[in-house]
Amino acid sequence: MKIMIKTLLSALTLSLISLQTVPADSKILEQNFKKNYPEIPIKSVSPSPLPGIYEVYAASKIIYTDETAKYLFFGNLIDFKNKKNLTEERLLELSKINTKELPLDQAIKYVKGNGERVLYVFSDPDCPYCQKLEHNMTSIDNITVYLFMYPLKKLHPQAEAVANKIWCSNNQYEAWEDYMLHRKAPKNAAQCETPIQKNLALGQKLQIDGTPTLFLQNGMRLSGSPQNAEQLELLLQETSIKK
Repeated sequence: MKIMIKTLLSALTLSLISLQTVPADSKILEQNFKKNYPEIPIKSVSPSPLPGIYEVYAASKIIYTDETAKYLFFGNLIDFKNKKNLTEERLLELSKINTKELPLDQAIKYVKGNGERVLYVFSDPDCPYCQKLEHNMTSIDNITVYLFMYPLKKLHPQAEAVANKIWCSNNQYEAWEDYMLHRKAPKNAAQCETPIQKNLALGQKLQIDGTPTLFLQNGMRLSGSPQNAEQLELLLQETSIKK
């Protein structure tokens, strides 16, 4: 009986090794994924650190599966020994953008201090988290900000009208700051051509589904407002060092 058990265990071990060494085919996986889940648009397919398992980047999320795409795994892949969240690191990398391609003429630009650090912000004037970000920004110096007004009308029905008035103000940044910090609405009639609709199309292209969304100088995306000015300052410093 013991010999039989050892033989079965050996056979099972060899079978597992064989399964692990069979290379998955990303093309087959992509075909199977599209066939099984046609409603989920794939942006990229890459090998994961696990043999035979791939990461599928879709809808701003990472999905793990094998080449059959029959079963999907959601969650964080952790390198416990090195204390790294591999999924989080990959999401940061995959959600980066090329900031050189941003249409800066659609943004309100303002400079503080020497302006050496650069931040790109998509913000809704009636979003409370965006207002919190503006309060935090008052203590940040030596920065150039490109502010893309991005009103989410489903959440804030009046936000687009406010954004249009701010854009048509004589001093756009002053009007923005007055509204965000002091809730002082611009008094002009907003009779000028604005880029708000273009910003909404741009945001959809960049898969921005919430505000504020920030992009650092290296293109790294930050969804949501940093908790305080100190946290934002650390992120800006780290980006400047890596630049």
